[in-house]
This record gives sequence, C-alpha cells and structure tokens, in this order.
Amino acid sequence: MLSSLRLASRSFKLPSSAKLSPVWTHKAFSTSIRRPLPQFHYKYERFGNRKTGRGHQLELGAKVGAGIVVLGGVYYVLHLEQVPETGRWRFMNTSPKYEAELGELLRRQSYEEFKDKILPPDHPYVRQIRHVASKIITSANLGYVTGDGPVLTAPSPDPGSWDPDSQVSAARRSAREWEVLVVNDLNIVNAQATPGLVVVYTGILPVCQDEQGLASVLSHEIGHVVARHTAERVSSQTVVIILSLLMQSLGFDWGLSSLINNLFLELPNSRKQEQEADIIGLRLMANACYDPRAAPEMFARLGKVEGRRGNSFEFMRTHPLSENRVKYLQELLPEAFSILAANPECTSLAERMQGFREATGERLVKVTRDMLKDL
Repeated sequence: MLSSLRLASRSFKLPSSAKLSPVWTHKAFSTSIRRPLPQFHYKYERFGNRKTGRGHQLELGAKVGAGIVVLGGVYYVLHLEQVPETGRWRFMNTSPKYEAELGELLRRQSYEEFKDKILPPDHPYVRQIRHVASKIITSANLGYVTGDGPVLTAPSPDPGSWDPDSQVSAARRSAREWEVLVVNDLNIVNAQATPGLVVVYTGILPVCQDEQGLASVLSHEIGHVVARHTAERVSSQTVVIILSLLMQSLGFDWGLSSLINNLFLELPNSRKQEQEADIIGLRLMANACYDPRAAPEMFARLGKVEGRRGNSFEFMRTHPLSENRVKYLQELLPEAFSILAANPECTSLAERMQGFREATGERLVKVTRDMLKDL
C-alpha cells in the first residue's frame, strides 16, 4: 500500500504556484529518504541523590573509616600506660572498679562451674596450697587469704630490698581479700588467678612435685593479677571493636579483622603477658623466701608434659615455649637471689644459696644447658 502511494506521488506534479504546508515538511513517513536520527545520551539518576552506586559507597566508607582512625588513634594514645614492673607500654581503659567487679563475677562463675569438684578447706591439698599462696600474697603486701585462721601480716621490708608494695599502686592492690579454690581434676594441668581469686587444679600438682614448685606456679598466676592482665585483655576488646568497625566501613572485612586480631593482638600480647607474669612471679617467690631456681625447673618439667601432648610453633601459641621460658628465667636468677638475700626473713636460705647467687658466665650457662638437655 505504501509503495503504491509513493509511485503515485512521483507522477503527480504540483502547480508552480502551490506551496507546501510547513507541517508536512517535518513529516518523513511519506518519503523514502532516511534522515539521521538525533543522538541522545541517557543517564540514570536516583531521585534526590546525584551520587549513587558503588563509588559513592566507597567514598562514604573512606570518610567514615578516616574518622574512626583519627578518633580511635586519639583515644588509644590517651589511654596508653606503662606496666610498672616491666615498663611495657599497653592500652588500658578498664578501671580498677570494673576490674574488681569482673573478679567477683569470675569468682561466682568458678563456684558454679566447679562446685562438685572443689575440695573442702580441711583437705591436705587445700591447706598446703593456701599456706603457699598466703605466704606469697602477704610478703608482697597484696592482701590476705580469706578463711579460717588469723590474718597474716606482711613483714617490714628491708630498705635495700625489692619492695613490691612501692611499685603496686593503691588501685592495683584493690583486691585485698583472696580466695583459694582447689579443683579436683587430674586431667587439667593448670592454675589461674583473677583479682581476689586463685584456682589450682590437682592435675598440676604432680608437675610441681614439692612446695618450691608450687610456689613458682602460684607466684606466676598472682603475677598476672599484679600486672592487671585481666583488665588489659578486657581493654584490648575495644581495639578489636574499632578495628572491626573500620574494616566494615570500608566494605572489605571478610573476616580480616578477626584474623588480624588473633595474629597481631591476641597471640603476641598473650605471650608478652605470660613473660611478664614469669618475671613478676620470680620476684614474688624470691621475696617470699622460696628458692628462685624452682621456677625454671618447674617450666622444664612442664615442657616435658607439653612435648608428650604435641608441641607447636610459638608464633601460633598463647604461651612462650617452655625452653625459652627456662632460658630467660635462668638469666634473671641473679636478680632473684639478690631479692632473696635482701629480705631479712630469708637470711638462712640466702646463706645456703650464696654460691649459686654469685654464679655468672660459664657456670650459669652450664646450668642452663644441663637443664635444657632434659627437655
């Protein structure tokens, strides 16, 4: 139909006086000439927002992330402090009051968890462990062990001796009362301490062997409380939260915040805390008149237990390798013996250890090598 109309239009001639209407000059449907269509550029925009899509989200996430970094950095710096006993810098935003409340919560949880396994106060194990713990706590002016019997008073330290009380602030000595729980479980080779509470599992007693070994274990655990490691671990959770918010605001968390937290915060800091507890514990047991040599000997025996259960790389461990603990504890023995000698309560024991306290150089190296051979 259209082709016949087109042929008809070609044979038809308009008069010379006729004029085309302007309306028809713009209509192309009756001609066979193809005219180029106008080019249009389309752009989708969401109503009320000119910046949309992935790019805008990244830009917004970058701004939020930068804000978190700045505010978090200022907050982090304002809450840095040094551990008085070692000088290590750490982040701490947990108050002593909250730490004491947390200690009380952990105490109640321990009673609830181990109520059927807690040995009675008159058990020989309990009496012995309470005696050693009380001696360590009172000699360092850290408080006293609750329970039956008189409250022991701390001896007046010699002016030239190491005085833990002068290094431990009032806030760090807020837990004046300590409870000692002995859990009858031979499968658990462990002991632990939180503010105001010491828990010992019977599984570690064979490794301790005697009172000296037990003193090294209890001093180590009490050293954690002296250094406020429980409060430090709670404070580190703030860093984890800020890190997670930062990664999520940038849109590429994918579990990286958890991995970074474990590899660069939890594991290294835990090993540092364990080493600090070793150092503080060695000083505490020496101040309580216990033989400092019992500490490296204890960890040498513990290393054998770890070896039977399978060892792992220290990088992925929460505790230092036992052989490394033996080494640096051996290096600290001269300092520990000087603390022992300066305490008038330990004079008799200090005289018996006079030869070993003066051991340096090859003799100390030989003792270390002999002990490591047994690992």
